[in-house]
Amino acid sequence: MFFSIIILSACNSNSHIESIVKPILSEFQETGIILNEKKEKSKAFTFAGSDEKHYEFNGGTVYLLFDFGSKKDRIVGKLTTLFAEAEFPYGVNSLYTDNFILVFTANSYNVEIEEKVDYIFQTLEKG
Repeated sequence: MFFSIIILSACNSNSHIESIVKPILSEFQETGIILNEKKEKSKAFTFAGSDEKHYEFNGGTVYLLFDFGSKKDRIVGKLTTLFAEAEFPYGVNSLYTDNFILVFTANSYNVEIEEKVDYIFQTLEKG
């Protein structure tokens, strides 16, 4: 019985990778932004009860949270607190959907990157 639960969990995880992660990565790639998965995840953007991927590129960092079930409101609350308490010198863009949460933190002021990320977020929000 335990073995079948592991298989089901793995299938569910792969399903989220296919339906959520890959399309988001494709949107970034289509605008010329290639995301590289970070080896070490930021503790500030890691939440119990969700899956997350942390990416970086020359313009900043992208945090993708998904598979959070009914914990979305709790995660959004913690992110809201984090954004209010932490200083992000170049701002933060975030997108909250029922299926995923996407956060972008810039590592410098770059209008071109900001416009590309805004476009990606708008495209993803429309679905």
